[in-house]
Amino acid sequence: MKNLFACLMFCLIALPSGVSQAAPPSEPPDAIVCRGLSAVGFSYWWGGECWCSNGCAPDLVGCAPGVCTPNDGSTGCPECTHTGTYGADCSGFVSRAWQVPDPLATNACNTARYVASSFTADNEYWNVVPMNDLRPADAVASDSHVILVIGSEDAFGEHDCVEAKGCSYGIVRNSRTFSSVYSGARRINLTTCECDEGSTESENCGDCGTRTRSCTGCMWTGWSACDGSDPEGEAADCTVGEGALGVCAQGRQLCVAGWLTCSPNSPGTEVCDGQDNDCDGLVDNGTTVTLGEGYACINRCGEGVSACLDGAVRCVTPGTTWPDDTCNTDDPGEPGDTTADDGCSCTVGGRRNPGGLPLLLPLLFTFVLIRRRLIRH
Repeated sequence: MKNLFACLMFCLIALPSGVSQAAPPSEPPDAIVCRGLSAVGFSYWWGGECWCSNGCAPDLVGCAPGVCTPNDGSTGCPECTHTGTYGADCSGFVSRAWQVPDPLATNACNTARYVASSFTADNEYWNVVPMNDLRPADAVASDSHVILVIGSEDAFGEHDCVEAKGCSYGIVRNSRTFSSVYSGARRINLTTCECDEGSTESENCGDCGTRTRSCTGCMWTGWSACDGSDPEGEAADCTVGEGALGVCAQGRQLCVAGWLTCSPNSPGTEVCDGQDNDCDGLVDNGTTVTLGEGYACINRCGEGVSACLDGAVRCVTPGTTWPDDTCNTDDPGEPGDTTADDGCSCTVGGRRNPGGLPLLLPLLFTFVLIRRRLIRH
C-alpha cells in the first residue's frame, strides 16, 4: 500500500498558473468513456497525459505504449524511470479523458492538466456529486488518486473503471469498490443522446458509393468504408487510358472505394476474330492451332485449306483470289462456305479430284501464309 501511495503522489502536482483554459466540449458521457477506454494498455508515466487512440480503442500498433521501470531498490513511482513518448499518470489520464483544462487530442503530450486533489472539490468545469449517484464518465478522487468511472454500480457494489494504476500496472480497466476517502465529480457540458440507440443513417460518397454509421451508446459511430455496386450492362463499358493495346484498351468499370475505376480486359489467346486478343498490337497473329489454320476443307470450288482471313476462318482454294473473287463465274458460291453437299460443279484439272487433296495441302498452306502477309501489309 505504501508503494502504491508513493507511486500516485505525483497526482498532487498543481496545475501551472497562468495557463490558458477553454471550456470542455459539449458531448454525451459516452464520448468521455470512449476516450478513457482508448488509453487502456498504455504505460504509467509520472507526469504524462497522452496516448494514441483509434476510435474507442488504443492504438498500440502505431504508437509504442511506453515502459515504466522502478529504480533500483524501489517498487514504483516516484522512484521510477519512464521510456517512450506516451503514457499517463492518474490525474493526467482523467484530465485528458475529461478534456480539461483544454480540449486536446489524446496524443498531445506535455500539456497542462489537473492534479488528483483538484477533483475532490467543485471547479468551473465540474461539480462534486454523491458517491451513491455515480454515473458513467464521472470521476472518483481522493487527495492522491483519481479514477474514471465507465459503468454503473453492479450487484456487488463495484463499478467498471479505467485508471492509471501505477508503474507496474499501467493504464488498466477493472471493476472495483471505493473506500470512504473518495468523492465523486461530474464534468459540465454533458449532453443527452445525440441519436436514437440502434438507428442508422447513410450518405453518398465518391461517385458511386455510400457509407453508413449507426448509433451506439448515444453517439454516432464513425462512418463505414465507402463502397458501392459495380455498373452493369453498357454503363460498365469503358476505355482504358493511353498506351493500352488491343482488347486491353477496353475494360469494365468497377466501383472501388466509392470511385469508378476502369479495369482493363486481360490479354488472352490470339484467335481468328479480327481483334488483338493478346494485346501485343497485332491482329490475328496467333499460332496456326489457335487461329484454326492449315486444316483440309472443301468449299464450292473444291478442295482447300483453312486460313484466317479478314478476321474469319475461311476455306481457301489455290489459284483464286477468294474471297475477293469467285472461283467460277457460272457458280459464284458464297464466301466462307465449307460444305461439299451443295451442288458444286467446280473442277480441278477438268474433273473432280478429291483424292489429290493430301498432295495439295502443302501448296495450299504456303499460299495461305503468303496471302495473309500480303493482306496484313
